[in-house]
Amino acid sequence: MVPTYVFVHGSAGNAGIWAAMQREMALRGHRTLAVDLPGRGAGFSMAYQTQDLAAFAAEPSPLAGVTGPETVQSVVDVVRRVHEHGPVILVGHSLGGLAITGAGNEVPDLIDHIVYIAAHIPVTKPAAGYLSAPEWGTSELFPATKPIIMGNPAELGYIRLNWRTTDRAVIERLKSALGVPDDELFVQILNGMQPDEVFWQTNPTFAFTAGKDTWGRIPRTYIRLTEDRSMPPAVQDMYIKEADALTPDNPFEVYSASGGHGTFLGRTEEVAAILSTFDRSPSVIHKG
Repeated sequence: MVPTYVFVHGSAGNAGIWAAMQREMALRGHRTLAVDLPGRGAGFSMAYQTQDLAAFAAEPSPLAGVTGPETVQSVVDVVRRVHEHGPVILVGHSLGGLAITGAGNEVPDLIDHIVYIAAHIPVTKPAAGYLSAPEWGTSELFPATKPIIMGNPAELGYIRLNWRTTDRAVIERLKSALGVPDDELFVQILNGMQPDEVFWQTNPTFAFTAGKDTWGRIPRTYIRLTEDRSMPPAVQDMYIKEADALTPDNPFEVYSASGGHGTFLGRTEEVAAILSTFDRSPSVIHKG
């Protein structure tokens, strides 16, 4: 049977960020579906579009109150429906790793392969506990996004980022953190970025960890991004090492791809070629 690749976006993303990847995968003969996690895909407000920052800061968030279990359940629901039509290859990027890990805990028998692209996998402690690890010390993500944070996330209960800042110095730092050196690709990726994100760093509903007897049964792959300045390779390797220690009889199959944290979303060929190898249905002609 022909499998379906189910793509789960990372922080500030939505289903739309996978458009270029889905196009490339379709050209390679694959069936794909990208999902919006709860509170995503609703578009942007006029205040955000026009950069009326006072009005934008005061607007309610569609992510206020979104819980970890609700986020995981949204992926589980998609997996259940897709599995009715064939195998499921579940793919998560960045923060999306939390949702696919949770889904792996919930419905391991419905997931034929789980793929992490520079993504989080809480194994020995809740997700928030990893941010103080020394491997995160070189990350450019937090310093780059600090100037565009609107309000106090701890008080708001969500993170609001003004990705459409006009400050060129801040833009250059964001480009570096995302590993996107040219303006054209940066704007392409930015157009899929939503301003709000769950405040998962301190949210106890995201306290789950990968389950040895559930998630640990699923064949899995990690695609390392070797030039990642948001989630440095040392962080990615830490997750891989911890997961493999949890289930040594079912270790990660590890690949490396060039580029930074967001590069592959616009320059898709290298990662798509790796993903293509997981579809072993006879009708597919692999390229790359």
